Amino acid sequence: MSWWKFLAWNAAGGIAWATTIGVVAYYAGRAAADAINHYGLYAGIGVVVLALLAATGIHLWRRQMVDENP
Repeated sequence: MSWWKFLAWNAAGGIAWATTIGVVAYYAGRAAADAINHYGLYAGIGVVVLALLAATGIHLWRRQMVDENP
């Protein structure tokens, strides 16, 4: 692959990735703010706690799977 072709595709990929992440973050933040306004701050804290518990559970499950299958 020529250098110019790589540069063009790399730049296009970077622009697409940054745009996608920016749009998702904007709408996720907007949805979170709307949910907190509608359900209250305690509900928002509850969702964050549940997400952290889920992430911890997945991490521990994956670590157990790796330890069982060397």
